[in-house]
Amino acid sequence: MKRAALLCTLALLLSLLFSFAIAEETEPETFTSGDYEYILLPDGTAEITKYSGHDKEISIPDTLGGKKVTSIGNRAFYRCSFLTSVTIPDSVVNIGDCTFYYCPSLTSVTIPDSVMKIGANPFVSCDKLTIIHISPDHPVLAVIDGVLFYKPEKRLVCYPNAKADSYYTIPQGIKSIEDAAFCCCTNLTSVTIPDSVTIIGDYAFIGCNSLTNVTIPDSVTSIRNGAFSFCSSLTSVTIPNSVTSIGDYAFSYCSSLTGVTIPDSVTSIGDDAFSDCSSLTSVTIPDSVTNIGDDAFSRCFGLTDITIPNSVTNIGHWAFSDCDSLTSIIIPDSVTSIGNNAFERCAKLTLMVTRDSYAEQYCKKNKLNYTYTDSLDWLNN
Repeated sequence: MKRAALLCTLALLLSLLFSFAIAEETEPETFTSGDYEYILLPDGTAEITKYSGHDKEISIPDTLGGKKVTSIGNRAFYRCSFLTSVTIPDSVVNIGDCTFYYCPSLTSVTIPDSVMKIGANPFVSCDKLTIIHISPDHPVLAVIDGVLFYKPEKRLVCYPNAKADSYYTIPQGIKSIEDAAFCCCTNLTSVTIPDSVTIIGDYAFIGCNSLTNVTIPDSVTSIRNGAFSFCSSLTSVTIPNSVTSIGDYAFSYCSSLTGVTIPDSVTSIGDDAFSDCSSLTSVTIPDSVTNIGDDAFSRCFGLTDITIPNSVTNIGHWAFSDCDSLTSIIIPDSVTSIGNNAFERCAKLTLMVTRDSYAEQYCKKNKLNYTYTDSLDWLNN
């Protein structure tokens, strides 16, 4: 996929990820002061919600309309393409989610000691960001080797896009990788995650298209939405026995991924979890899985072999659509729901079903090729 198309897709996914719905009756009034829009917080201070200027270097004011600026809101500086450096005043105590999202010219940021709270990666898709200035005695933030951390919760907040390193080892003791923390870090080829990490956030490594190697420690219980999507160089991944769910889009568009073994701790495979993994040839699904999500393996053009265990009750819409190398799949008696077009455009596929099963009725209704396989359930009774 060309870079422009990738960035459009990333923009769409991240816009969905970081959209925050506010009920009409609680939406605050917006005020304007120069190039800034802001709202008043319950304590009477101001939160910047939008910057519309075109300055390359800015020092954010500490007051707007006579109100002290204490917060910079979610995506307040979204797509400020001229911006190269920012100094945040020491009145600010909160920086929201994706505050400087897609500021492609931004190279440096200065964050004062006053900031006590910081949200999901404020610098998503800041492709030239190399320097995050904070004092060594900052009460809640730390920068180690250029990487930003939130000390109270031991969160890795932001790995700057422009870091030139190809290898990175997350420090032992870090408990979580923030949403989109490594988004579009195209220089990275390998990341070592310590066994202190329990959470890999939504879209944590999305667009790391040089990443070939990652080992997920057995301290992690969930691979969240889009965690490794668009990692187009990722050839293999080890999913530990601690993981119980694989989120939506978790490995979508990992076009070099050839094989996946899902451990028997996993109970659910999310929507589009492995969609567009065009090099994937085989998948082992354990008998702990009960749900295969919508589009879970759609457009896996190289997939030749997959076994659906007798624990699965639901196969989602378009789950195996366009898997045109698949020749046969056994649909077990446990399956009681199959979504629309689950096997659409699988030209070589013959489904193997037991007589009078839900799967047989589904095949008849949808005019799919099928043959019979004898149920062996009676052997276990």
